[in-house]
Amino acid sequence: MPTYYPGPDVMITDKAFTVLGDRPIRFRIADLVDPYIVRGSRRPVGVVTGRFAIGSVVAGTIGWPMHDSTAFHLAMLFVVVSPALAAGAYFRTTGRPQQLRAVHEKIDVCLYSTTNEQRFGQIRRALVRALEEHRGHHSSIAWLRELER
Repeated sequence: MPTYYPGPDVMITDKAFTVLGDRPIRFRIADLVDPYIVRGSRRPVGVVTGRFAIGSVVAGTIGWPMHDSTAFHLAMLFVVVSPALAAGAYFRTTGRPQQLRAVHEKIDVCLYSTTNEQRFGQIRRALVRALEEHRGHHSSIAWLRELER
């Protein structure tokens, strides 16, 4: 029995997609129909921080040539760079929520949800490999359809 993903919170084999935890939940690969991805939107804090950073860059670009003072230029540089760094740090440390979903026994279920893009990608690829193995190598499930939420 090949294991496609032996992670701390999910195990994917050629037979089952198992969500580990206090009460493990097991989905048979044969019973999973029409798997798809739902990508959530960014959190409002990140959107506001990003917009503030863009606004400060625009204001700095407009205000820079209007003054000759070195102190003003240093203050303007601080005002422009600080929000940009904050927005970059926020987006770097906080990923978009992503869900791996499928129909299981006629019910739409969330198989896995995370903001960790690397782990989500590994689990998605492992599920694709398990589905390809189950349905035969001639079927092509190279991608899962994606929905924005």
